[in-house]
Amino acid sequence: MTREELYQSIYTHDTIYLPPHEQTTAALEVSLGCSWHRCTFCDFAKDNFQIHSLEKIEYNLKVLSYLRPDDRRLFLLGENAFCMKTERLFQIMELTEAYMPNICEYTMYSRIDDVLRKTDKELERLRKKGLRTLHIGVESGCDSILEERQKGITAAQTIEALKCLDNAEIDYYLTVIPGLGGRTFSRLHAIETARMLNQVHPKNIWCLKLKLWENTPLYREEKTGKFDMMTPEEILREERLLIENLIVSDCLFEDTTVLDKFTVKGMLPDKKEELLQAIDYLLSL
Repeated sequence: MTREELYQSIYTHDTIYLPPHEQTTAALEVSLGCSWHRCTFCDFAKDNFQIHSLEKIEYNLKVLSYLRPDDRRLFLLGENAFCMKTERLFQIMELTEAYMPNICEYTMYSRIDDVLRKTDKELERLRKKGLRTLHIGVESGCDSILEERQKGITAAQTIEALKCLDNAEIDYYLTVIPGLGGRTFSRLHAIETARMLNQVHPKNIWCLKLKLWENTPLYREEKTGKFDMMTPEEILREERLLIENLIVSDCLFEDTTVLDKFTVKGMLPDKKEELLQAIDYLLSL
């Protein structure tokens, strides 16, 4: 088999969605779909949720070990692979040690409730085994927006889960969606999200501008006038308000979707004023 055919044999889809900071990380597909699959804005959970068998995962590892023999970091691919029970995660890590012995760091997508289902002891064991980073979509810190968008979590649960990760010394990269509250709840969305983020210690805050995907409940809400979609400029102003209220430390803030063609990026708190100035400049164009 060619290298392309080998890659095709271990991934279900042609496109692999990895977070920006994991683009060069080796990816091992361990599951498909999202265990929640109810968020009204999401278009990524197109597959029925399933966790691959250990036999399938072992095959994927064998092939990946041939394709990426020198990698030291592994992304467990699935829309929230951290929903797996701790013992299954350990089984995957032990298989990885057998086939890819250079791997010493693990990372994956997670939901907040995936974290809450694990005990402090389990999180500590996973960190000692090599779990370094979780990528989590928190989306908003406003409970009314979270409920309306059927996220299945509250801001208080988010804070609780992230503090558990802090205690276990597991890093987390968070995704926030400017515009998720629509024009009506824009200010509340920005301020409440900043309030939530100020109580935890994210390594990264990634703002992913809201996009309305066809065939999603939120798309249908907008078409029937039940959701007041914001313009790119309004979303950028909302993001400015979010940054203005942030007091996090040692955190990289970035937005790669500003006005669809610009990137705003900088460390907080040191670059806060520069970030605000950059947004003011973009708003003046």
